Amino acid sequence: MNINAEISRANDLFKQKKYVEAGGLFETIAGAFQELNEVSQSAEMKNNASVAFLMSGDSQKSFDLSKDTHLIFEETEDWKNYGLAMGNQASALESLGKKDLALDFYQIAAEKLRLAGEKESRAYVLKRISALQIQRGEQLDALGSMTAALHNLPKLSRREKILKKLTDLVMKIGNR
Repeated sequence: MNINAEISRANDLFKQKKYVEAGGLFETIAGAFQELNEVSQSAEMKNNASVAFLMSGDSQKSFDLSKDTHLIFEETEDWKNYGLAMGNQASALESLGKKDLALDFYQIAAEKLRLAGEKESRAYVLKRISALQIQRGEQLDALGSMTAALHNLPKLSRREKILKKLTDLVMKIGNR
């Protein structure tokens, strides 16, 4: 198996929205890395598979693949991949209806992505936190999370610019 060629093929399948096939190939590649005792690369491929299976609608398989992969990245203090792994687990949990646990995982992901300086990924996670907080009736917390998310994005859409101005204004009024 030429692992690099297979990774490229899996990425192409993902781009073509052939998520089940991409997920299966990423999972196979993860196993190959595991056999080579390259646990970090295996964990990264498991997370890629997790995203593909989540996109295909198989939330349980997505969670099962990403479960505990963050522990591998913690060992090497790879906070970016740690945060992404926690975000993948959180997305799967949210899709499975385990929203309280998903919120906890998203909050850990946001902190690790902050440590890694990953602003765009952190912004996505903060938006998910905000959405879950709204569902729980925590509007002020949700506003704070959305404000933080918008401040982490390097480029805002027109809608996001308006939302940022509004959230900044509300936060300013609230701090008086």
